[in-house]
Amino acid sequence: MSMARELIDLDIARPIPPLSNRGIYIVSPLAPIHSLSSQSRTFKSRFPPPTPPLPTLLAHISSSELRPWSHYLSTYRLPATILPYLMRQGWLTQLRQFYFIRIPRAVKVACSSGLEEAGEDEILVDPFRASREEVRWIKSVAEGLGGTEGRMFERLGKYFDGKSAKEKILRREQVERGELEGMVEAVRKVGGLVVAEHW
Repeated sequence: MSMARELIDLDIARPIPPLSNRGIYIVSPLAPIHSLSSQSRTFKSRFPPPTPPLPTLLAHISSSELRPWSHYLSTYRLPATILPYLMRQGWLTQLRQFYFIRIPRAVKVACSSGLEEAGEDEILVDPFRASREEVRWIKSVAEGLGGTEGRMFERLGKYFDGKSAKEKILRREQVERGELEGMVEAVRKVGGLVVAEHW
């Protein structure tokens, strides 16, 4: 287990987050569509009615708005073992959140001498290796938030590079999901964060 943790910390291996009913799952772009007919028969024998047929279930998941897995469990009365099965077979993948720091133009102007043109909003590509000027911008956004959210934004900013998923941040920094989500929402409201969701 320690070797796996080391590989994950070095970003050599990618953890598969634990399956959760709160997670958002989508039909995988790599789903084995070519074998839908044969896999539908296997699916039906493994998950008989009232579970909907595999094509019907996949159609509902792909055509509705993004919802947590718990919605499908209750709506279609699915057995708990169906999510691991669909993930193993490659039909579903988890949609994950990634973050980028956006520095609003107003923050750049406030941190400059005030005389020069500070330009447009800017996305920081690598906040872990931020320049001195970029660090001033990050601190200014954090001070604008104030309190716990500002301190958390400044502390976690190194992960807001578009490469670190929410689950990685929660695991590495031992923060509560609700705290992270509250901070993300607060920073989004002031224009300091871009949230991207992809698999």
